[in-house]
Amino acid sequence: MSVIVLGACGEIGRFTAADLAGSGFSVTVADIREREGRTLAEELGKRASFKKVDVRDFDSLVESLEGNRLVVNTVGPYFEFGDVVARAAICAGVNYLDICDDHDVTLNLLGLSRKVEREGLTFLINMGASPGITNIMARIGAMKLDKVHSVRVLWYEDTGETIGLGQLMHWAHIAMGKVPTYSGGEWREVRALSERELVRFPDPCGFVPVYHVGHPEPVTIPRYIPTEEAVCKGGIIPESDVQLTRVMDKLIPVKNVKIVKLVCKFFLKILPLLTGETEERQVLSAFRSDVLGLKNRKTTNLSYAVVGPVAKLTSAPASIAAQMIAKREIATPGVFPPEGCPDLNINKLVKELEKRQIHIKETKPKPPRLQSLPQQKQTTTHR
Repeated sequence: MSVIVLGACGEIGRFTAADLAGSGFSVTVADIREREGRTLAEELGKRASFKKVDVRDFDSLVESLEGNRLVVNTVGPYFEFGDVVARAAICAGVNYLDICDDHDVTLNLLGLSRKVEREGLTFLINMGASPGITNIMARIGAMKLDKVHSVRVLWYEDTGETIGLGQLMHWAHIAMGKVPTYSGGEWREVRALSERELVRFPDPCGFVPVYHVGHPEPVTIPRYIPTEEAVCKGGIIPESDVQLTRVMDKLIPVKNVKIVKLVCKFFLKILPLLTGETEERQVLSAFRSDVLGLKNRKTTNLSYAVVGPVAKLTSAPASIAAQMIAKREIATPGVFPPEGCPDLNINKLVKELEKRQIHIKETKPKPPRLQSLPQQKQTTTHR
């Protein structure tokens, strides 16, 4: 069963391709970087081959996808490339999976669902760490409650991990301007990096400050888990990088892709100086989902979390779910996020994560230490 991985030379694409090949799948390592791609294919062994692909050449992209069972799209940042790979997959008649972590592109992908369904294809989107594992943890909690009042997704990443231009551009996109949230049964917009909150993550992480960010969970979760609230707050450490982001937000009046890319290229060069000495701390990231609701008429708060390197936490669920699609264990036509996929076997997914030393821990939440900035005016948006 052939799977083509786009962006395979990137940090997450590399891990995803390796996991697929190690699980017995024939993998096409697809990337515009030919030398790195051929080297990676050789490292992965006889089950892997390389194909040079430029996702900006639509006709060539469609041709490259044809004949595969599935395309795994790890090309980012997603707000730059949009839904081009998804549309190419429709034209090629190929199932699709991505780790899209931008709220606006997620809405565009959901809008393709009727067309995808007509073609009899399965598209599983947002299948990384956040979104991805966070959505799965929210679904696990929701299934244990009689009624859900609130879903809160909380995460942080340590910039001491390997970070490239795509990741930096993504952070700029979700941490500047206004971002979506869901409260009082309505989608609203709030100021990015507003309402600072100190959140306790599992040891050895401790308390880390998080803020409103533009991830897809508030966009998708209320569509599949009836709730009055769906919030996503994220952060990066050291926190000085958050303050730098605020400065960038004020200094860049026009935030189109070209300008954001130029600014991020500059900061990528000096990021090691800003990050500080990683030897002074254990470089880890963490993702947590809290589900508040009623169980037997009693208020119940369920909390789940994972801790580890971002690349591993993102690539592992992508590879596991890709294998399920390739084996036709996931086959319902349409576009689905993880919490909305009707034939995603959550128990199997969790067991496969555990085989890769990724353990979802149920925790006992402590009251958050709120250190909110002045309230931002909220405006209702219609989706």
